[in-house]
Amino acid sequence: MCTLGCKVNQYDSQKIREGLAAQGHSEARFGEAVDMVVVNTCTVTHRADADGRRAVRKALRTGAEVVVTGCQAVVYPEALRRAFPSARVVRPDHVPTVLGIETPRFVSGLKGHSRAFVVVQTGCDRFCTYCVVPHARGVPRSRPWQEVVGEVAHLVNLGVEEVVLTGVNTGLYEGGLTRLVQKVLRYTSVKRVRLSSLEPFTVEDCLADLLADEPRVCAHLHLSVQHASDRILASMGRPLSSRALRSLVELLSSSVLGLSLGADVIVGFPGETERDFLETYAFFEELPFSYLHVFPFSPRPGTRASSMEGRVDPGVVSMRSRALRSLSQRKRRAFAASRVGSVEEVLVTRAEEGGVFGVSSTYLGVFSSTKIEPGGIVPVRITGVQGHVLTGEPLVQ
Repeated sequence: MCTLGCKVNQYDSQKIREGLAAQGHSEARFGEAVDMVVVNTCTVTHRADADGRRAVRKALRTGAEVVVTGCQAVVYPEALRRAFPSARVVRPDHVPTVLGIETPRFVSGLKGHSRAFVVVQTGCDRFCTYCVVPHARGVPRSRPWQEVVGEVAHLVNLGVEEVVLTGVNTGLYEGGLTRLVQKVLRYTSVKRVRLSSLEPFTVEDCLADLLADEPRVCAHLHLSVQHASDRILASMGRPLSSRALRSLVELLSSSVLGLSLGADVIVGFPGETERDFLETYAFFEELPFSYLHVFPFSPRPGTRASSMEGRVDPGVVSMRSRALRSLSQRKRRAFAASRVGSVEEVLVTRAEEGGVFGVSSTYLGVFSSTKIEPGGIVPVRITGVQGHVLTGEPLVQ
C-alpha cells in the first residue's frame, strides 16, 4: 500500500488495508514479492501529481497488479489510464467492489502511527480559485456524531491515547465542530484530542473557550490562511479579509495560553506583487504564529486560477518562499524556547538511541534520555531545546 497526501487519504488507506486483511491478505514488507500494489494518490499540487505517477511507475516495476485510486483517480482518470494502461484506475468509492472486500465501519488504528486519525467529514463546496479539492472530494458530508464517538471509543479500547479529528474541510462539520468535540470528550475516555487543519472562516468563537478550558484538547491549531493581502485573498476567492484573519489570530492567542498556531501560505499566486508579498510577510511576522507551511502556487487544471494572468517569475517565487520558510524556522525556534520550564503532556511515539521521542500537546517534538515505553502520554518537564526539539525529563516513570 502506498499512500500520498492528507490525513483523509491515510484514513482511507487504512480502511482498505483492514478490508484486505479481513480477506486473509497480508501487507508485504519493502522489497518482498507482492501480488498487488494499491497506490492512493493526491492531486493538491503538481508535485503531488508527479509523486503519484512516480509511485505508480515504481509499483508497475514489481510485476504485480497495480490499483491506482485517490484524488488523481477522480480528477484525472483518463490521463492516468493513458500513462499507465496496465494499471487499474479506480475511484475511491469503487475500491471495495473492485477488490472484492468489505471495508470496516471503524478503523483499528493507523499503520506506523502511535495516534489515530478519525475522519469526521469529507468534501468542500467553497471552490477557492486555486483549489481542485472540491472536484476530487465533492460536496460537504458529515458523519453522524454517534459514529464518530463510536470510532473514538473503539480506538480507545484498542489502546489509542490520541485521536486526530480530521476531514477535507473539518470546520464544516454539520452541527458544529466544537459540539462534536464536546460529545467525544463526554462519551469517551480518550486522553487527547487534536484537531487537524481548519479553514479560518469555520472557526467558532466557542472553540477558543474549549481549547482554553479543556486539557484533553491539544493546545494546537493549524489554519489555512493562504495569504494576507486583501487583493490576493479576493482573487483567491477567500471569504475573510486580512483584518478578520488578524482578529481571529489575536482572539485565539489571547484566549489559549501557550497555543501552538500554524498556518498554510501560498506564495506566487497570479498577480502577486512585491507589496502583496511584503504585506503577507509582515502579517505572519507580527502575529504569534508558531510555524508556517509554505507552498509555491501550483496551477491545477480545471481551476479558475490556472488560467489567470500575471504569473510570478519562478525565481521570485523561490526567493519569497525561502524568506517565509526562514521566518517559519525563527518562529518555530522561538516558540520551542518559550516552552522551557513548562510541563508538556507528551505522547511517546518511538524509542531512539539514548532515549525516547514524542510529540507534545503543542505539536513540538520532545526528546528524553529516560527510557519510557512508547505509546503512552506522560508529563515531561522541559529543560532545554535543541533547534526546535524540546528536551526534558518525565515527572513519572
